Amino acid sequence: MLVLSLLLALCIGLLVGLSARNIGPRAEASVAFLGRMLACVPVVVAVWGFIGGWVGHLGWPVESLMPAQFPETRESWQILTARMLWEFLAPVLVLALPLTGEMIHGVVMDGTETVNLEFSLCARSVPKGSRLWFHHLRQLAPLLRVRLQSLCLIAPVYLIIIEDALRFVGWGGALAHSLRSGDADGVALGFVSGGAMMALLCSCLHLLHGRVEPVRGIAVTLVWQPWLLWALGVMALLPGASLTWAVLWFAVLLSGSAGWYRIWSRIEEQLPAEASRALGASERVIWRQHFAPLQARMLAAWICAVSAQTLLGIAMACALQPRLIGGLSEPLARLLRPLAVSTIHDAAQTLADPAALLQAGGGIALVALCLAQVSRIVQPRIL
Repeated sequence: MLVLSLLLALCIGLLVGLSARNIGPRAEASVAFLGRMLACVPVVVAVWGFIGGWVGHLGWPVESLMPAQFPETRESWQILTARMLWEFLAPVLVLALPLTGEMIHGVVMDGTETVNLEFSLCARSVPKGSRLWFHHLRQLAPLLRVRLQSLCLIAPVYLIIIEDALRFVGWGGALAHSLRSGDADGVALGFVSGGAMMALLCSCLHLLHGRVEPVRGIAVTLVWQPWLLWALGVMALLPGASLTWAVLWFAVLLSGSAGWYRIWSRIEEQLPAEASRALGASERVIWRQHFAPLQARMLAAWICAVSAQTLLGIAMACALQPRLIGGLSEPLARLLRPLAVSTIHDAAQTLADPAALLQAGGGIALVALCLAQVSRIVQPRIL
């Protein structure tokens, strides 16, 4: 299921992103913004919006939610195959929605990091289609590999919420049940199997040919960890509600701090610090003229990015553990309460009137999108 969702997101992201590049820079910026906006929608809103529209409004079936009962004379292999496919494809399509937003944004933004071969290819009379879908995509392949590997760390968390809402019997549904019941053995088994699944997917993604500059170190190791998944497991096993949020804060801050250090190390190498020392400048002057302005902008960008990630992480945690809402402040708890659909009464109320869920999800997505865009704007870039 996870593999199909990633492949679907990759195909749609490439198609939309490269088509926007073919149109022009303004189209690329608009498409990247729409992709980021789609990725900022909380996954619980996406899955319950799908259930509310497909099942509640249209009345169409989803086999894992409302399996059809056919007479024995109609139980043909075609009907059984269709039911199995729709039971399996419904979570695949919902999971592909946020992943597609990330891939569209990634294809457009990573395209700006590649070497512009347009002039040389035009001089060699290479057709425009070949320039875009062969030469540009060939440069983009290693960057897309990194994007897909990063999605492999967050997609299992999406899968837990989607399978739980759609009542699909799979890895995510079983882990969601263990998280809600506080079953330590079930949570541990889910982590081990999920880690093996993510490791296998990340290893298979190395089949995408291409070379990127190798980056090593403890900071990179800390970045490439499924912190949110581990935090949800620890939060489910801890009693109470108030102190458990510290686990989520720590996970997001640790991942964000490691990312900040990695970006700063790359920027620091491009600063003219050695030239200033050769001209006789003191360390204090070098820090004030070169380091301090960039670090201030990076700190502002880091705060905005971490705040956006934390807000989306809180929405995921409240969807899996409604008891955690009691540990939040009243305005934030009121905003996130419609996302906690855990009982039959909550599900029936959401199906009857999904307006509260959509309004809460829209507010969270808007705030997260604004924070992500501000982070991207103030983040320093040195060519």
